[in-house]
Amino acid sequence: MLLKIIILTPFVFAFQIQLVNYIGNYDSHQAHGLDNANWSDFNIAAAGDWSCTQNTKNTVDNIINKNPELVLGLGDYAYRNDATCWLEIIKPIEDRMKIAIGNHDDKAYMDGVEVPSKKRLDQYLNQSNLSKTFYSFDHHNVHFLAMSTEDSFEKASMQYRFVENDLKKAASNNSIDWIVVFYHRIAYTSPGNVGSIADFRDTYHPLFKKYDVDIVLQAHAHNYQRSFPLSYNIGNSSNPIITDHDTSNYTNPKGQIFLIVGTGGSNVVHNLTETAKFTAKQFYGYGFLNLDFINNGTTLVGEFHENDKTIRDRFLITKSSITQNSTLGISSASLPRLMNGYEDKFKIETVAKGLKSPTDMMFLDSSKTNDIIVLEKNNGTVQRIVNGKLQENPLIDVNVSSKNERGLLGVIALESKKGSKNVYLYYTEANVTNDKCPNPDKCLPGIEPKGNRLYKYELLQDGTRLINPKLVMELPAVPGPAHNGGKMTVGPDNDIFLAVGDLMGHTTKAQNYEDGGEPDATGGVLRMNKEGQPLKNGYLGDEYPLNLYYAYGIRNSFGIDFDPVTGNLWDSENGPDFADEINLVSPGFNSGWKDVQGIWEHKGGKPLNVMSNPSELAEFDGKGKYSEPEFTFFNTVGVTAIKFFDSNKYGLEYRNDLFVGDFKNGDIYHFDLNLDRKSLILDGYLTDKIANTPEELDGLRFAVGFSGITDLEVGPDGYLYVLTYGKGTIYRIVPI
Repeated sequence: MLLKIIILTPFVFAFQIQLVNYIGNYDSHQAHGLDNANWSDFNIAAAGDWSCTQNTKNTVDNIINKNPELVLGLGDYAYRNDATCWLEIIKPIEDRMKIAIGNHDDKAYMDGVEVPSKKRLDQYLNQSNLSKTFYSFDHHNVHFLAMSTEDSFEKASMQYRFVENDLKKAASNNSIDWIVVFYHRIAYTSPGNVGSIADFRDTYHPLFKKYDVDIVLQAHAHNYQRSFPLSYNIGNSSNPIITDHDTSNYTNPKGQIFLIVGTGGSNVVHNLTETAKFTAKQFYGYGFLNLDFINNGTTLVGEFHENDKTIRDRFLITKSSITQNSTLGISSASLPRLMNGYEDKFKIETVAKGLKSPTDMMFLDSSKTNDIIVLEKNNGTVQRIVNGKLQENPLIDVNVSSKNERGLLGVIALESKKGSKNVYLYYTEANVTNDKCPNPDKCLPGIEPKGNRLYKYELLQDGTRLINPKLVMELPAVPGPAHNGGKMTVGPDNDIFLAVGDLMGHTTKAQNYEDGGEPDATGGVLRMNKEGQPLKNGYLGDEYPLNLYYAYGIRNSFGIDFDPVTGNLWDSENGPDFADEINLVSPGFNSGWKDVQGIWEHKGGKPLNVMSNPSELAEFDGKGKYSEPEFTFFNTVGVTAIKFFDSNKYGLEYRNDLFVGDFKNGDIYHFDLNLDRKSLILDGYLTDKIANTPEELDGLRFAVGFSGITDLEVGPDGYLYVLTYGKGTIYRIVPI
């Protein structure tokens, strides 16, 4: 059974921590908090019904003392027409908060009557960088679903479709062991001043049961309540089925535990007249619920921390079904697997493990399968793996800024004139050694990184060290900290091709701002020789750095590769909350960002009208040419690595086919190309070149469950190798 927690809210937000932050779309819903297979303990806090009182301030101080990684707001915050007082109180924890909207958060008081107020709602949405009222994200091995009891929630609603698809996906995600849902108003409560919403309960508890949600967090009633594990009772939903009568200790419970935590600080007390038979614990008080995930992510300890520093409730959930691997400590259920139609042809083997947040890999010798170098994003270390064993010392340890998507990001190698090997590293070079920032997204002046840098190193003949660094190219790294790109490949002519993103804010002509500044080597694919020099005659112009651009209008990319048959370049591109792309990248290619993503114009990261022939793009005197993606994932998957399978080891059926990895699901997709190899062979629902739903991708899935794919390579042995960020493992797919 998976453990799941759900939060109901009126926003859509994709929270991503360091791991997810690697993949970029800090504003898209690809969130995976995996940082390594060996889970470190972590905790989250949750409370609703806050107000702007001394009790509220005490709750915030109490939360700070517990130092959670996340704080879940369960709705009803300021209780005023203006949210400023509450926003000021929660400033010390605002960078950790994810909120649901309550019934007092989208209304204002006019002549003593509550009326809908978009202005008031927008205060909360804007503060939390949200644009919708329901969303989901992953943190470590926990999936969180935020819902909204204030939005339409019936089965025909957009929210219901989102929730159903989201839970289905989370339940089948091998990297997720727990599901938590959170929202504001109540599905179950003991009798008292505040009642439950029967329609909401009848609509969603069956889904929670179907997809094994673990914890449901609510507020609205100004008290604390915790239920026994409950199963939906189709005959009488107000009388749910209690699946375990123990009051505090559960092993693989068969139902959902519903909690009400309306204890944030509001001075109004909602009385309870009796204790419902499905309620295990209830009381009045001020404080918060703390959830500790411990024992390598297999155990949840819930405690209510009263503001007087006492613990008034404690319960324990153990997932014995998360079977531990003796060396990695990972869930046996979270092993990658091949999809139907492939499982009888191939098998997946583990090549190496124990890596920390790996982003890229390369075979050190084109004739040796057993010698691999791997980049570790956050540590700035280049590791060497020989015969499946991680060597004791790294080849080099560079000083990286690792916030969000910054870090050690890309590697290639070229032969030097001396016959030795030069290794090129692309990374965000830190300005200070400690890389301290006040929150995960922002650095202060003086702490911002020096920039994104491309360095060339010499590899010692024995392959043990990288020496003699030479700065080849200096590129911007601010504002960031996301959209740094970093993937590189070597072209047919031995030139270097480097994908760089827009750094979350550059507004030059390379981002299709017609009146913007001159391109500054962001938002495109750059081409240079071994020494970092551009072509004499650039594709878009001859002035530096415009003459570096091979392509532009790219939001961010984690994958580029050349077709070995035609020599054409292809890339993957990450959208905001929609439209990840696969593109054929011809010289002068314009991907369309920031005017177009996928085939849509957009506003606030959301798709609007289809733009078949966008007219207001930067064209560089006709040298730049826009073309639509060859494939679009409407629902973002965090598309990353892209690799042409230049090998006959799987048979002619797969030779030179395209394999694409994603970060959100850890899936590998398999594409055939048409005869001229300028487009992909797509049929059925995909003939429009768009996967409009996750289900439309089923026929393309080759393998799943890799927990955040960051690289795909064809090894010297002719097999496909897979690098995974979450498990820190390299896999190999071989024929049976």
